[in-house]
Amino acid sequence: MVTAIAGALATKAAEGLTEGGRAAFEALARLVQRAFQGRASAQAALTGAEADPADETRIEELQQQLAQTAAEDPAFKTDLRGAWRELAPHLTASDGAVANNVSGTVEGNAVQARDLHGGILFSTPSRDEP
Repeated sequence: MVTAIAGALATKAAEGLTEGGRAAFEALARLVQRAFQGRASAQAALTGAEADPADETRIEELQQQLAQTAAEDPAFKTDLRGAWRELAPHLTASDGAVANNVSGTVEGNAVQARDLHGGILFSTPSRDEP
């Protein structure tokens, strides 16, 4: 979930959304901004990701800050999940793009992809493998 949220915040996903989608995005952004107040490293991660949403390192830093804040503040974690549930349905693919959303707890493997040709195999290394 934090991966998708970080991406949405960095790319300012509200552009091109319906009015309801924009409102949901703005609520999510306000929630994160409030949670990051007084946390210089978190604010820097958000600002950096917004400045360069194509920089994977900056997105990862924002993901880490979101995850850490959620781990430290259960109320924020609950509110973040709720805000994401409101926004996620408004994020749809267009022009052949792919919009993948995973929400809730994933136990095991999850694949988000487009145009797979062939199968997907998840395996666990044996004890003999490095």
